[in-house]
Amino acid sequence: MVEAPLDTDVAIETPEHIVFHYRIAGPARRAVGHVLDLLLCYLVVAVLTLVVVLATVGGAIDKGDVSAAAKAGFGLILVALFLAQWAYFLVWEGALGRSPGKMAVGLRVVTTSGRPIGWRAAALRNLLRAADLLPIGYVAGLASMTLSSRFQRLGDLVAGTMVVAPTIARATKPLELEPPAEPRELATLPDHVTLDADERVAIELFLRRRHALGVARENELAAILAEKIGERIGYTHPSPSRLLALVYDRAVNAGRTEAPPSSFFPKAGGTR
Repeated sequence: MVEAPLDTDVAIETPEHIVFHYRIAGPARRAVGHVLDLLLCYLVVAVLTLVVVLATVGGAIDKGDVSAAAKAGFGLILVALFLAQWAYFLVWEGALGRSPGKMAVGLRVVTTSGRPIGWRAAALRNLLRAADLLPIGYVAGLASMTLSSRFQRLGDLVAGTMVVAPTIARATKPLELEPPAEPRELATLPDHVTLDADERVAIELFLRRRHALGVARENELAAILAEKIGERIGYTHPSPSRLLALVYDRAVNAGRTEAPPSSFFPKAGGTR
């Protein structure tokens, strides 16, 4: 039985064979962003409505035609509501790929090929918002997101878009073996471990990401590398993630007196 993926990462390869990784935004985070957008929209509409009412009623009293002024003011308010429902999301997403609400929660709309969505896709996904609302309270949209591996509502499926949570780039720190190796872990670890360039990059990427993964996903990814490397160097460990950390530390820091606490200086600690 093949287990379903345990996280929401997607990898997209460009025609230049450059691979980008995205984390798909879940319904809860998207809902928070949408509520923030609605609050902002209707706050603007409320302020505009107040201004229109004051202006039209005041002008009508001066001219003695309250009925005509009320109709004109009501028409302006309807236009503002229309713009709040449709133009707000279209303009922000078409121009920047994110509305203020999405900015606040760190989300962006991209195409399923990882490109900026542009005006056409922004118009399609927001026109289909009416279908996602059916029959009430985004039930259709939530059902669509539940059935989609990329949490796409109906508008996303038609427009070929998805909502992602971009990773914020940060300066990387040298990897340290934490907790330090225990004597029993070093007993069977070879003194000299050689990793090829691909193995080294793959392990380093994994070690930098593993704390952001769930335990199940961490072990799932670690086992892919640990099984082959452990078999090649003749080393086993109950935890595939810990095996990779020990092997990487031995391969990178062996013989370096300036290296961070490593497998050559075992200390008492945990077993992870």
